[in-house]
Amino acid sequence: MAEEVRFQPIRPAVPRRRARFWRSVIFPLLVVAAIAAVIWWLEYRPGADQPPTSPISGEQYGPATLPAALVPPGLEVGPQVGKLGPNFLLELLDSGELRLSDLRGKAVVLNFWATWCRPCRREMPQFVEAYDRYRDQGLVIVAVDLQESRGTIGSFVDDFGVEFPVAIDRQGDVADEYRLLGLPTTYFIDRNGVIRSIYRGPLEGRSQGTNVQGEIKADELSRRVEELLN
Repeated sequence: MAEEVRFQPIRPAVPRRRARFWRSVIFPLLVVAAIAAVIWWLEYRPGADQPPTSPISGEQYGPATLPAALVPPGLEVGPQVGKLGPNFLLELLDSGELRLSDLRGKAVVLNFWATWCRPCRREMPQFVEAYDRYRDQGLVIVAVDLQESRGTIGSFVDDFGVEFPVAIDRQGDVADEYRLLGLPTTYFIDRNGVIRSIYRGPLEGRSQGTNVQGEIKADELSRRVEELLN
C-alpha cells in the first residue's frame, strides 16, 4: 500500500507579522498616548490651576489684598521685617476660614510647617505651651500647613494637642507670597500687622544638655512673644 502523504497547510505569514507589529508597536503607542492624554487632562482641564474658592465669601483661597484702611501712610506690604505682613485667606482644618487682616489688634505668631518636617515636629510643643500661656493676653498662633490632606494634618494636631488655628495652604501660594526658603519658618507680627522678627528653623525650648548650632535658646520664643504683647 502506498504511504499516505499528508500535507501541512501553509498559513499565511502576513497575519502573523501584523499581529507582531500590533503587539510590539501599535499597542505600546496607544498606551503611551492614553497616559499622555490623562496627564494632559489633569494638568490643563478647566479650573485645574485654580485654587479652591471660599463658600462663604466666594473669594479664592490664597494671598489676598490688604484693605487700604489697614495700610498706614509710609508702610509697605511685604514679607520683610518692618513691613506689613501680606494678607491671605485660607481654609481652616476644622471648619471655616481665616483672613490674616481680621486679626489686626492681636499679636500673631505665624508659623509655616508640615507634618513631614522633623524640625516642625520638634518645635510644635513649644507653640502649644506658648499659646496656653499667652492666649489670654491677646496672642494668636496661626499654623499654616503646606499642601497636605486634612487627614494627615488632623492626626498630627490630635497627637500634639494643638488648639490654635491651623490653616491649609493647599497650593503653596501663601508660602510663595512670604518667600519661604524652608520649613519651619515663623513670622512675629505685632498688633498693627507689622512683622517684627522672622525666625527660620526650629524654635526649640530645650537643648537636651548640648548646644546644637542653629537651635534657638530656651527663652527665645517667650521673649519674642512678649515683645509683641508689650
